[in-house]
Amino acid sequence: MADYLGEFNKGSGAADDVKRQVDFDDLQRELSGVDVGRIPRFLSPEAREALREAKGAGGGRSGSSLSALDWILLNDPEYARLYEATFDENRAAQAKVTDLQDRIERAMEKIDRGIDEVLEQAVMLPDGRKAFMNEKGDVYTADNEPVDQSIVDGIDWTERPAHETYQSLIKDRATLEDLQAESDGHSLRLGEILDALEDHDDPLTKEAVQSFREEQDGVIERLDEMETKVKTIESRFDAPNYKNERTSNQPLVAAKPEI
Repeated sequence: MADYLGEFNKGSGAADDVKRQVDFDDLQRELSGVDVGRIPRFLSPEAREALREAKGAGGGRSGSSLSALDWILLNDPEYARLYEATFDENRAAQAKVTDLQDRIERAMEKIDRGIDEVLEQAVMLPDGRKAFMNEKGDVYTADNEPVDQSIVDGIDWTERPAHETYQSLIKDRATLEDLQAESDGHSLRLGEILDALEDHDDPLTKEAVQSFREEQDGVIERLDEMETKVKTIESRFDAPNYKNERTSNQPLVAAKPEI
């Protein structure tokens, strides 16, 4: 086992050496005015123009148009590699937030339609309030206020949605609202990180870039968890017991939220 691990680590180290050499070679080409399609996309417009002019002049470049960030990206391969990874992950995370927000919006629209349908099928009390009976036989209004039994005596609750069904929809709606607010917060934070990354006059330290990258990793992990919660709500809503399809006089009971 020790020999195997030793060979594995040796191979991994060799692969890292190759990657570092490729990064170094790419940066040397950039320094010579050769566009390899990597670092220039992070440079300022002035710096990119300077590199194009240098390439057209047969090599060399003017440093007058280079910002502080441009200089670091072109002269520190390790920083450039870390910066590139962090920048790309930021873009990927922002796209993930957008996709999640779209999914939350669609789920909320579906839940809202379900709430409207359940309210339409609920019993209407003499005072105009909508009411539901739970599986224990207790009656509550849509605002979750108990209803005196004398008011509902004689009402046929057959084929009426149960209180549990309505409450489950309301709880899922509230969960989606919380997820939506949280996703907005993540979107704002990722935008702040991007602004810091794109500050050409006051570039981040290598440690700051690494810190942002780790923070973004945490955001991406959280976004995956949030997406799972939305999927759970979607699957629960689409389940047969969430719909008003009954074969008995017992109240329909929706699946209880697991979130």
